[in-house]
Amino acid sequence: MSKEIIPAGQSISIAILFITGSSLFMGVSGESGNSKWIALIIAILLAIPLMLIYARLHVLMPEKNLYDMLIAVFGAVLGRGVSCLYIWYALHLGALVLRNFGEFSKTVALTDTPMLAPMLVCGLLCIWVVHAGIEVLGRSAKFLLLFTLTVIVFVQILCVPQFEYHNLKPLLDSGWGPVFRDVAGTFTFPFGEIVIMLGAFSAFPRKGSAKRVLLTATLIAGFIILAVTLRNLLMLGPQILSSLYFPAYVAVSRINIGDFLTRIEGSVAIVFVTALFVKVSLCLYVACQGIVKVLNLQSYRSVVLQIGLIMVYLASFVYEDIMQMQYFAYHIYKVYAFPFQVIIPVMLWLGGEWVHRKRRGGSPASGTSENQV
Repeated sequence: MSKEIIPAGQSISIAILFITGSSLFMGVSGESGNSKWIALIIAILLAIPLMLIYARLHVLMPEKNLYDMLIAVFGAVLGRGVSCLYIWYALHLGALVLRNFGEFSKTVALTDTPMLAPMLVCGLLCIWVVHAGIEVLGRSAKFLLLFTLTVIVFVQILCVPQFEYHNLKPLLDSGWGPVFRDVAGTFTFPFGEIVIMLGAFSAFPRKGSAKRVLLTATLIAGFIILAVTLRNLLMLGPQILSSLYFPAYVAVSRINIGDFLTRIEGSVAIVFVTALFVKVSLCLYVACQGIVKVLNLQSYRSVVLQIGLIMVYLASFVYEDIMQMQYFAYHIYKVYAFPFQVIIPVMLWLGGEWVHRKRRGGSPASGTSENQV
């Protein structure tokens, strides 16, 4: 089979929808109340150096994905062991996002339908697109991103008359402590989750393209999340906002233009489903790539159906209820995900730099070539 390649534009579309994903509806960590937008800006700034580390890995080891890098730096045994951890993380993250969709359907949209039904439908759709290939996902993401941005801009404009700017005061009324806790939560969810994208690095078009993809996606997705967060805060206020599981849906449901344009929250729900579809599909793709690498299989397509169904089944019991889902997302996840997003990638980067210099041998000619890279 020919090597799958996704152009930079499609890669950016996948990354933007992946980062926004669940955060469009669940929001971001909100202990700081009306100062959460400050925490979000700080989290975006902290995410930029992390993206540069991820991009540097693509320069050091071009045409390799996350699992190839782990084996190249840590060796066959330890590298495959760490690869198993990332297979679990990709599988678990995909299940968590599916469960977010299931809880939303059960709570808001399809209250009389068993939660497993919408999750299974979405899971089967993700299985189909991953089996078709990462190129199909890239083309789909480019179209879905255009639709998503159109809906978000349209809804933002309609929400302006409902803004109550006094909801932004008093600023930092609880001090910096809650803000820094929100920074940690927002950094890991959603920005740090882009570490999953390393599993698709082998599909990037050329050496060094990861820097453009990751930085552009982080800044655009960060701006989208910031705009949605401010909209929810200005419309609902910090007290109401902290008591809701899906604040974006409630905020948009309050739009009323002359008693004519109302009840348009369904359009925002579609945006949530499109972003969720891309995020779960990428998690499934990366999990399957890891299994192929660890077990030395011929193609990831041979395990897509099995892993996809396992992901749906895991989503059905990963939480007991919606309260546990929210607690895990805002309090436990930032501790659980930090090693996958920061500690192991930094160790991989340092090891990759050492291997790269060792391969170059430190000669003057090789040093010139390395500076060019």
